[in-house]
Amino acid sequence: HLSTDYVFDGSKPGPYREDDPIAPLGAYGRSKAAGEAEVRAAAQRHVILRTAWVYGAFGHNFLKTMLRLAAEREELRIVADQHGCPTATPGLARAILALAPRLAEAARGDTVDPWGTYHLTGTPATTWHGFASEIVARQADITGRRPKVTAIATADFPTPAARPRNSVLDCSRFRNVFGLDLPDWREETARIVFDLLNKD
Repeated sequence: HLSTDYVFDGSKPGPYREDDPIAPLGAYGRSKAAGEAEVRAAAQRHVILRTAWVYGAFGHNFLKTMLRLAAEREELRIVADQHGCPTATPGLARAILALAPRLAEAARGDTVDPWGTYHLTGTPATTWHGFASEIVARQADITGRRPKVTAIATADFPTPAARPRNSVLDCSRFRNVFGLDLPDWREETARIVFDLLNKD
């Protein structure tokens, strides 16, 4: 079951661990927290993966929005006081596929009990401004367009839904149990930007 950093309120000064108290700020976070509770109630043997700042080549996401804005504008004003870990869909999918046979082994009783809640995101931590700056730099290598990326505060860009100031998740439990890490999001970003801008 995939869940989200939005189950936390973002007030913790450091990375969130799986056993930190949840306190969602809005309806989306509350719905994901309720989903986690339903999974736990329905199946003793379960794995919940909390992830964050998901992006990729498909659907609507931050990376694709930044590429569109970089093509249209000379300046992008991006929030710099919200922290998190961008997570590319290819790396997330590969991790889930690698996890599946391990869970099948555990279901047969062949391995140590792996069930429970885990955090799984890209590394390292950054801000939305840092993420946008990397996206714009990678597209500039291809398009030659170099719009300015200006750091702003959350208060300068109000949204209908409150977002956690700190969405950084500690992924050490997943690493320790399954021996897996997601790739550096900067490497994944470079690949996805290249593929999107060269697909024609």
